[in-house]
Amino acid sequence: MRLSLVCALLLAACDDSVGKDSADGATDGTLDGDALAMDVSAELGTIVTVVIVRWRTEEATTGYVEFGPDTTYGARTDRTAPSTEHEVLLVGTAADTAVHFRVVVETEAGDAPTSDYDITTGPLPTGTPSFVASGTMADEWQFNVIPTQGEVPYVTIVNNLGQIVWYYSPIVKDGNLMRALITHDRKAVLLGHAGVQGNLQASVLQYISLDGGTVRDIPYPMFDHDLDELPDGTVAMIVVDERTRDDGSPWQADRIVELHPDGTETEVFNAWDELDAEAIAGDGMQPNWTHGNGLDYWPEEDAYLFSMKELGTLAKVNRADGHIEWMIDGRLNQFDFGDDEVVPLQHQFEMLADGNLLIFDNGTPERGYSRAVELDLDIEARTADQVWEYIRNPPVMVFAKGDVHRFDNGNTLVTWSMLGELQMVTPEGLPTWQLNAELGQAFTFVQPFDSFYLGG
Repeated sequence: MRLSLVCALLLAACDDSVGKDSADGATDGTLDGDALAMDVSAELGTIVTVVIVRWRTEEATTGYVEFGPDTTYGARTDRTAPSTEHEVLLVGTAADTAVHFRVVVETEAGDAPTSDYDITTGPLPTGTPSFVASGTMADEWQFNVIPTQGEVPYVTIVNNLGQIVWYYSPIVKDGNLMRALITHDRKAVLLGHAGVQGNLQASVLQYISLDGGTVRDIPYPMFDHDLDELPDGTVAMIVVDERTRDDGSPWQADRIVELHPDGTETEVFNAWDELDAEAIAGDGMQPNWTHGNGLDYWPEEDAYLFSMKELGTLAKVNRADGHIEWMIDGRLNQFDFGDDEVVPLQHQFEMLADGNLLIFDNGTPERGYSRAVELDLDIEARTADQVWEYIRNPPVMVFAKGDVHRFDNGNTLVTWSMLGELQMVTPEGLPTWQLNAELGQAFTFVQPFDSFYLGG
């Protein structure tokens, strides 16, 4: 466990770093939170864009904190559990920014707010990547988890203005930062580091608490490329299964493994069992003849969508029995695309609520560009009709990574990973918002989300 840096102490004793409104008590008819919330304190976390607020109450109560750039606040934390000792994190503010906040104690007579306090977040560390946002911001999302791959890898959470509100620079030797997710309970960020190709023994998972004070490492040799988190906190990941050919050379395929919150593991799928390696791979393939490069959990079907780069194929895997139900794209395609182009290579994808499949199509050097494409699938008839595509102007070839996400209003977030660019695109194919990283920074996969709080 790493101890957090104390950047501000008890409010009453630290007037230089934390300010309190001079008004004493409530004068507007509201309940007097100042009489109920004692020893209110605030400090910056190890991650200095995060504020830790604590207070005490004489009796066990619940409460929350309202916060924002001024005394209109605009944001609130989830409520605390019944207790006399309370702690919440204020997350979502950019660096070097004043945060106004007040504690609200919940009582049988109603909510009792305290006076206003303020504290200023700290500066970003030297070497943190920077971003530039342009265009019109949409209302349906606020933040993006963006792992960057540059000279120094970083995990950043960036708001729609292009400001970093959370950051972490992992110290992982001989590894590639592949995926980062804010966890289902909004208490941490989960990182997946894959060891370099040829040395996946160095792979590791990390949980970083939002204040940065706790870092939990879970070494997981042979983890590669991608992971997802299920609603109960189970982590599903791509894990390489290495075997040996008759001539002694290594031969690899992929498994889907679940790591449960209690530490137990379940193998859900193994390509060696489900696919005929000799018939598919022969002698002309790479050592890893599947090379899994994308994994999504599909809760409505209790299934996984699993992308195999070397085969160019996306498979639906039944979680209960590990069997492949269907495969689309690439060498093992089972669908009739009619006159439309079969997707030759994908990284990320998303099964939409209407059953359509949204894919980031990397394309081929011969075609010369990547795109986002939506397919209308008829599973019974095994047909795939292209109903939408977006090609960047000017076109760009993204040879690795790439991501897509569809919002309820029909807009699509497209991640041009190796370009270090995000675009929000309308159903008509018009970019309305764009985020660019500084030169030399590429993205991996991006997770958009609307709040650091669950609304409790």
